[in-house]
Amino acid sequence: MTVLLVFAITSSLFASSRLDSLKSALGKNVTDTASISIFGQIAGEHFRLKNSPDSVLVYLNKALVLSGKTGYTRHLPAIYGQFALLFSGSGNYSISLDYYFKILNLLDAEAAEDHDIRSVMIRYSNTYVTIGTTYFNLENNVKALEYYGKALDQINRLAATDPKYPVDDKRLIIYINMGGAYLSSRDFEKAQLNFEKALEMNRKINNAVYYGVLYNNLGIVFKEKKDFERAFDYYNRCLAIRSNLADTAGMAQVYNNLGDYYYLTGDYSKAIEVLDKALDFSRRAGNIRSQMKAANFLNMAYEKVGRDKDALTMHKLFKQLNDSIINSEQIENTARLELQYQYEKQRKESELRQEILLAKKERKSLIYLIVAGLLLFSFIIVLLLNRNQRIRIRQATLLQAGLELESKNLNLEKQNLLLEKQNLELELEFRNKELATHVMYLLKKNEFIGSITEKLLALKPLLLPENKVWMQDIVKEMKSNIDNTVWGEFEVRFQQVHKDFYQKLSEQYPDLTPNETKLCAFLRLNMTTKDISAITFQSVKSIQVARARLRKKMDITRDENLVSLLQQL
Repeated sequence: MTVLLVFAITSSLFASSRLDSLKSALGKNVTDTASISIFGQIAGEHFRLKNSPDSVLVYLNKALVLSGKTGYTRHLPAIYGQFALLFSGSGNYSISLDYYFKILNLLDAEAAEDHDIRSVMIRYSNTYVTIGTTYFNLENNVKALEYYGKALDQINRLAATDPKYPVDDKRLIIYINMGGAYLSSRDFEKAQLNFEKALEMNRKINNAVYYGVLYNNLGIVFKEKKDFERAFDYYNRCLAIRSNLADTAGMAQVYNNLGDYYYLTGDYSKAIEVLDKALDFSRRAGNIRSQMKAANFLNMAYEKVGRDKDALTMHKLFKQLNDSIINSEQIENTARLELQYQYEKQRKESELRQEILLAKKERKSLIYLIVAGLLLFSFIIVLLLNRNQRIRIRQATLLQAGLELESKNLNLEKQNLLLEKQNLELELEFRNKELATHVMYLLKKNEFIGSITEKLLALKPLLLPENKVWMQDIVKEMKSNIDNTVWGEFEVRFQQVHKDFYQKLSEQYPDLTPNETKLCAFLRLNMTTKDISAITFQSVKSIQVARARLRKKMDITRDENLVSLLQQL
């Protein structure tokens, strides 16, 4: 399946001059900006002649370095465009993309500075198309479609602001390319939709080349959809156009597609007849891939009609052409890697030169800045010394008196604040000690009552049945009185020391139960789980569970300390 795209490529900057005249122009006394232009022209001429990719790189890098040195950026988009074309032509599509995105950055800067918006939008659309085609070559159809869509948006905006803009020509190219991306992704419905949109636009333009491309691609779509009748119709339309144009390579392609059609529909004799023409036109065009495709189809068709000798001949030809393509691809791959190596080498050398130049420039600027700063500083010092000397004599007495008075006031304020702080700390310390003493008293009291309760329970088996009930009632009453009395006494004392604790706790956590509020008060005093267990007559495990529930209810993370949080209230 061969998909044809229409490529929108911007021409190289000033690529028409001859190399000798351009190089001789460099020898003359020309300005830096003119040199940038000439470097770009020489690179473009080398690229056009395809005689030395290394030379293209050398002159483009010279133009780039000189642009950075002078700060003259007018030719940068063209320089980046030549870089992109060079690497795209050698198959280094990833590097090519880097330069297209650099062009986009320059366009963003121009758009932000309110340049000629029409010109910027045109260059945006052209750059988006080339980026989309580069992604297509990288077989990233999703990104290709994304950038074709961006190009279409720019063109639609141009059409809305400039009625004279040739919008149909531009949309036509994009729809053909989008159709190709969908066809490559095997989304035949969307491919057909985009090709048909392009076909409708081409009826206004009436471009025979575009008709050939569209009819061929639609034939492929319908062939893949098994609609062989419509595929055959489009292939024949394409053949008629390309025959009129004497497009040998295009005729070879469509004859191959027709041969494929006849093979798939079982008309092997007709397939052989058509594929012979495909092979002949492919040879005339010098297209090895098209020859290989025709030889492969002929091999399969000859096998179907029992012409084994001819099938073997075509198979050998196919293998020979395939080996030739593999060798050619290896050579191209070697050239691509060599160009990439040269690019990386020159880029690093350029970066190193830039760093050296920048370091020198920064050092020079720093020296100038230091000298200027020292001179200015010395001048200011002299003026200030002179002025201060006069003022110091007049203000010395007043300043001294003011400083002494201010020092005394500060000392008094500091002493007052210190005394106030000490008094508050002593009072808080006294109350905390008193509260701690009371808590310890409650703990001892509970322990004592608990001990009596345990001893009574230990005597229970020794008592008469009627006395056992009586003793059980006493134990229950003691435990009940302990809980109520202890908490009441504790709460009175606690509120005397920490007056606002319950109010703040209620404001921040209004959903806490009374038991959870009690637990918060115990934790505020930094009581251990064991102490809380003793004072509340609950098991240690119960207190641990209650603490865990409290943390969850207060939405406290593992890294936060519950006691510290409560002590801050």
